[in-house]
Amino acid sequence: MRLLKWYKQHGRDLPWRKTSDPYKILVSEVMLQQTQVDRVIPKYHEFLERFPTLTHLAEAPVEEVRKTWYPLGYNIRPHRLHSIARETIARYGGALPREPEALLSFKGIGRYTAGAIRAFAFNEDAPILDTNVMRVLHRVFVGEGDPKTQKNKLWALSEALIPKGKGYDFNQALMDFGAMVCTARNPYCLLCPMKDFCRTYPSDPNGG
Repeated sequence: MRLLKWYKQHGRDLPWRKTSDPYKILVSEVMLQQTQVDRVIPKYHEFLERFPTLTHLAEAPVEEVRKTWYPLGYNIRPHRLHSIARETIARYGGALPREPEALLSFKGIGRYTAGAIRAFAFNEDAPILDTNVMRVLHRVFVGEGDPKTQKNKLWALSEALIPKGKGYDFNQALMDFGAMVCTARNPYCLLCPMKDFCRTYPSDPNGG
């Protein structure tokens, strides 16, 4: 597939791609909510140095967790992460579950984060749909309407497109492609390996 070939050549070297530890994947995904990658990387290392396991996080005072999180902002996130850690200890013996229903039962784990944990920690062909993925799928395969009102359709598309056994790489590729090529403003359409069947090429995907 063209996207996977692109990813093999251009994928970003990110620290959370060097682990399959569900806890570390969870930390990275929560940190990346509404925060840019370059701001997350140093804090990701610092946070895991202070709280190297889910048990360490669960046993720490929540105020210490919040202080370690600073200055990433959106401060409900460290509280939710701490709560997930404590609940995992109480309900699952300290190991994050892989079943989607169990993951979604945690307050603070939505459909995207559950899919990311399943794909990146447990290597399952689970779909994801963050802002970048939504934009790429909508531009390439839909092309009309507001993607925010078409989430169910885009979720189904995200799942259907995953090559069997390639959920990890395919999802990472979608995110990188949205961040690096199919950007929100001024996308690099001439560099797109999918431009010959993209629903918005050569028109302006920004609607201008």
